[in-house]
Amino acid sequence: MVFKETKGNKTVEVCVMPAPGGMFKGYIRITSKRGSHTIERTIGRGCGRPVNTEQEALELAKPEARRVLAL
Repeated sequence: MVFKETKGNKTVEVCVMPAPGGMFKGYIRITSKRGSHTIERTIGRGCGRPVNTEQEALELAKPEARRVLAL
């Protein structure tokens, strides 16, 4: 995990998961708090395509994480 940032009650993290064919895909994990409830979502849409290295996958997912945090 290279990118982790919090804004208000929302925390966004960038992570990498294996993809089919021995490749890697970047995902973002969004954790938001509402009262005493914690809601956690994992989103891969908008984070780029599967790539050969973990570092490339992280770099493709970072802009999406920043965009989601700004919403």
